[in-house]
Amino acid sequence: MGRIQVLPEVVRNQIAAGEVIERPASVVKELVENAIDAGATRIRIDLEEGGIGMVRVLDDGSGMDADDLALAFEGHATSKLSEASDLEHIASLGFRGEALASMGSIARCRILTRQAGQDAGHSIQAEGGRVGSVEPAAAPVGTSVEIRDLFYNTPARRQFLKTTSTELARCLDVVQRIALAHDGIGFVTTHGGKRVFDVEPEMDFHGRIRRTFGGELSEALVEVSTQSGGIELQGYVAPPRFSRRDTARQMWFLNGRMLRDKLLIRVLRDAYHGFLDPGRQPVAFLRLRLDPARVDVNVHPAKAEVRFRDGQRMFGVLVKALREAVVSTDMSTPGESLLETKWRREARESGASYLPLPSRPSQGAMGPIVVRDVPGRFLHEDAAPRPVASAEAAGSPAMAAGEAGQADAAWSKTDSFQGPFLQVARTYIVRELPDGFEIIDQHALHERLTYELMRRDVRDHAVVVQRLLIPEMVECTRADVKRMAEFQEDLERIGILVEPFGETTLAVHGLPNRLRNPDAEGVVRDLIEILVREGKLPQAEDVIEEVLHSAACRSSIMAGDVLSESDIQSLLVRASELESDQTCPHSRPTRVRFTLADLEKAFHRR
Repeated sequence: MGRIQVLPEVVRNQIAAGEVIERPASVVKELVENAIDAGATRIRIDLEEGGIGMVRVLDDGSGMDADDLALAFEGHATSKLSEASDLEHIASLGFRGEALASMGSIARCRILTRQAGQDAGHSIQAEGGRVGSVEPAAAPVGTSVEIRDLFYNTPARRQFLKTTSTELARCLDVVQRIALAHDGIGFVTTHGGKRVFDVEPEMDFHGRIRRTFGGELSEALVEVSTQSGGIELQGYVAPPRFSRRDTARQMWFLNGRMLRDKLLIRVLRDAYHGFLDPGRQPVAFLRLRLDPARVDVNVHPAKAEVRFRDGQRMFGVLVKALREAVVSTDMSTPGESLLETKWRREARESGASYLPLPSRPSQGAMGPIVVRDVPGRFLHEDAAPRPVASAEAAGSPAMAAGEAGQADAAWSKTDSFQGPFLQVARTYIVRELPDGFEIIDQHALHERLTYELMRRDVRDHAVVVQRLLIPEMVECTRADVKRMAEFQEDLERIGILVEPFGETTLAVHGLPNRLRNPDAEGVVRDLIEILVREGKLPQAEDVIEEVLHSAACRSSIMAGDVLSESDIQSLLVRASELESDQTCPHSRPTRVRFTLADLEKAFHRR
């Protein structure tokens, strides 16, 4: 006999199960998506032992007749498509016909179903690849699929499963993501007979986020919505302070399908660029709708990856819309969170229990600020004339907390940055707000201002160079001298005039005029370190931005600098005209805001 043999059907299904069914969460995903494709409006998921012992999904969908049920556990049997051309415009969540066949080969399965108008339903069982016959059975309208003892006949696969709590968490994550993607469908999940998650059919997208992740996050979200050239985006983005080390709360849904796509991850990273630490991941809940013909979902058996047919164009549309929403979020650090952190730490040190503060209604991000002209010049520019806020428009800072909330939007549009200001430790600026006060990091705010102005000059090819009367000499290695000489013309584009002066010396002849008290040696050494580390040409956008970051940091107002009232006012006015002035270029917050409610809690008045 030849060595090549055709594998038995049960073995082929077990091999396929390795790609489609990785763990109980995979079972939950496939069965719930089948229920949605069947038109269900209510879906119940029952779990035992984290889904290892049992996963049962019950729905009120269309159900199956006896003929369809007989093919349920057959490999590549599906009602979603019938010919190859159907793969080019798949609108359903499932379509490969592999999931149930895979489950039937590695678990003990039973399906109970009845269609509307039928007097009785039918059932079928499968165990370890052996499929039984269709039998009449009493059943409600809809379908119930029960999967028990997952991987009971493939112990090598079963030993890779984690603890009950870990597998349960993964199952819940799948249910929560699917629930967020589909308005109009109710979901109930139980574990060991106890309800662990539920959403009602009438809940909208925002309500589902609140039910799943709590009020503090949901109240801080900013809506994003755009339509362009057949691309429809709707959802919410969170302020950078809610960022995480993982992507667990970074959720994309495409035509109702949850997915993790490299292009969409990069879209979010670019949208938050400059406002988020590179090591952190933003929080966002986004629904994307496209013509099914413009996306290929037949890329991976688990259908978690897709391929966009016009990804470059879509990238630009999405980044623009998301960037606008991110900028409108309130990026300032709320004082309430600092107070809670302090009390939580004190409670932990004393061994006492900590009860979180009751949440208060969010007032949202501050609106656009209109400011008045400031005499004189600051940072080499005059501020444009602005209307002066009247006392009535600004409101009294001592107003009651309830009135302050209503007046905040009107006040923010006429904020004249009049002061008075208090400079603390020559580092922090304190100013009064109608509903409390804010503390500003003078270095972080000036760094953001300097960086944005320099970046604008580079973008508009309008860099003004301040030439040094006496060139400043910087000692470095021969390799660094050669590297800087190679990129000399490119560096002039961003306002850095430097040339070799001997084998181990660089002469700095000029720096951007935007820089305040420039540190020529520090700027050059930072530039050399960046070029060596990145290994890219200075034309690269990310290299240019990092150089500008470094230069802005070295030349900005520093901690310890004494500022006059007019200096402070000018700094606030100029910064308010930026796209966003609530973080420095390195994503640190520029301000912390305390409301009257925060003060009342701190002094035990509430």
